[in-house]
Amino acid sequence: MPFSSSNPMFGIAKMMGFTDSDLTRTATHAGQRPTFVTFAPNDDGAYLHDVFFEHPDTYKKHVGPDGRIRSWGFYPRNPLNDGHMVIRAREMEHQMTYAPFGKFSLPRPEDQFMKALLENRKRALKQVNLGDLTRRDYVLKIYMPYGLRPFSGKSCHSHCPFREILKANGEPRIWRRFVVSGGMALDVYQDKILAPLMGWVRNFHGHLLTDYLDGTQFGPKKSKAIDMMHLDLSGYGYLNEDEFCVAHMLAKTGDVMKYQYDLGDHNDHDIELEYILPLESSTGAVKVLAGSGICPMENSEGNAQWAKKLETLKNGSPKEKQEAMKAINSSPNYRERGWNLRRNFDPDYFDLAETQKAVMTALGTKGSFTEGAKMFVMPTSLEGFFVDSREHARGKISRKVTTEITATMNKDSWGYFEELKKDGRDKFTNTACGMWESA
Repeated sequence: MPFSSSNPMFGIAKMMGFTDSDLTRTATHAGQRPTFVTFAPNDDGAYLHDVFFEHPDTYKKHVGPDGRIRSWGFYPRNPLNDGHMVIRAREMEHQMTYAPFGKFSLPRPEDQFMKALLENRKRALKQVNLGDLTRRDYVLKIYMPYGLRPFSGKSCHSHCPFREILKANGEPRIWRRFVVSGGMALDVYQDKILAPLMGWVRNFHGHLLTDYLDGTQFGPKKSKAIDMMHLDLSGYGYLNEDEFCVAHMLAKTGDVMKYQYDLGDHNDHDIELEYILPLESSTGAVKVLAGSGICPMENSEGNAQWAKKLETLKNGSPKEKQEAMKAINSSPNYRERGWNLRRNFDPDYFDLAETQKAVMTALGTKGSFTEGAKMFVMPTSLEGFFVDSREHARGKISRKVTTEITATMNKDSWGYFEELKKDGRDKFTNTACGMWESA
């Protein structure tokens, strides 16, 4: 059925920047036969994303106005057909249709499509000859762009709040320059480099790494971070990052990849390969070279909302500024790094020695166990603080690899952050120098 202005999502779509011509797509594919996936008898495909009616080998990828391909080429979406509310409505309608032990014994159409797509892409990547890139050092720059307006792909206007994360000359306000080996495994790269480099809490939220050249996405194996429930809004599936290295995503000067931290809030970063050092000058050592701009607070709802908060701190009323600072200083990453103790908030704050120390500290520890991601626990009684949390918070996770539990109290609430740790040492190939030395 054609989408009309009487539909309540019409106004939402217009707010997102869609024009009338954008809204001519139909809101349903009901009755259309898919090329590759199989539907259950009671599923007519209504409100399923367009791409899942195509074949994973030949589907047309969406190329953004900047020439980049995001999220396997599925996005941006048309929210009238594929928006958050529609996706959730479809999931609720068919949650039992495609249940593991359901009547039809079928995976979701989305999962059927992604399984084939992931297998094909993994096979292709494993055949890529990286040459000496795994032994050469990369000079990279990570920054938080003000970006494009969500869904529409249109640039922000001068009054757009994203402007607050730009400097007066238009350059990114939040950035870091650093050196890593092209052979570093992607899980180590995110967990021990990117997160502490920026100032995010390790193993707290989910993340995705996207190759802008073809939209391929990499992510954490079996992550139990709470925001992983939003994966369908960021790409539906990904390759396990521990099987690939930085050189699989960045191979020549000028290449850019995306780092999305927190699949619910969408803290977006671009990472550009500025220079590849000669083999004879490469050591595999990690080094932070420079940077600017303090990391946004955790749970800040992404680049736009952080920019809006900076705008509030700049031009808001005294009460608005006080409330903003209270939220910022209570954030887990500000407490972890001691930024909440600073007398004055400076959005351009960056300390090179402090950042280098944070990265080196992360490199000196075991890799995060993504199945035991940090979780906020609120016991219903005082005794709850003394109960083995594996009995009440984690369900079926093998004790053979999760015997250590850490709990960090939150002084402002009746609860604590809990994280499970993995026994034993990291695999050699999943250390900072593992792929570099094995190449």
